[in-house]
Amino acid sequence: MKKNKEIEVHSEESSRNIKGQTYPVTELYIGKKQIGEVLSFGSKEFQSFADDEDLGTSKTLDLAIETIIRRWNLHEN
Repeated sequence: MKKNKEIEVHSEESSRNIKGQTYPVTELYIGKKQIGEVLSFGSKEFQSFADDEDLGTSKTLDLAIETIIRRWNLHEN
């Protein structure tokens, strides 16, 4: 059985202007490669994206980040 190796994911905070409104964005990276980003539309609405693919809305930032990491694990490993 293959052992899982640990991968360090880090995030960077930025903002994006959409239709005249500025939203906070959390960008997720493994090494120097961006694996996704989360747009925060409010205290309970977080939209996940990976490679221009809309992964859906989550109620917390942690769930949105988990969605991106799960997608990366499924498609990149």
